[in-house]
Amino acid sequence: MQNGSFQQEKVVFKLDVFDERIKQRAMKVVCDFPGVTLIDVKEKGKLKVSGEFDKFQMTKKLKKIYKYVDIIALEHDGEPKKNPDPVKKPEPIVKKAPSFRRWKIVS
Repeated sequence: MQNGSFQQEKVVFKLDVFDERIKQRAMKVVCDFPGVTLIDVKEKGKLKVSGEFDKFQMTKKLKKIYKYVDIIALEHDGEPKKNPDPVKKPEPIVKKAPSFRRWKIVS
């Protein structure tokens, strides 16, 4: 990547903040950051940001506000989602009923 050309990606930051003022300042930093197209703060303690931006520069600016900021997930928007470990269902074991042909019937 060259300076100024970034890929479209989603980054999830861990931001466990209880002070409302710090949350407001963090949101302002993210909103003012060039290339950001979507911000999601629905989940508690997580800040999801989408767009074409330098995630390391954003982390650096967020750490100036709140020093305990980390990237916990990263996803490129251009690539389709792939399940890295698909869950395989075990096939049921079917036991055959015993054959009655070999039984000797005693009367």
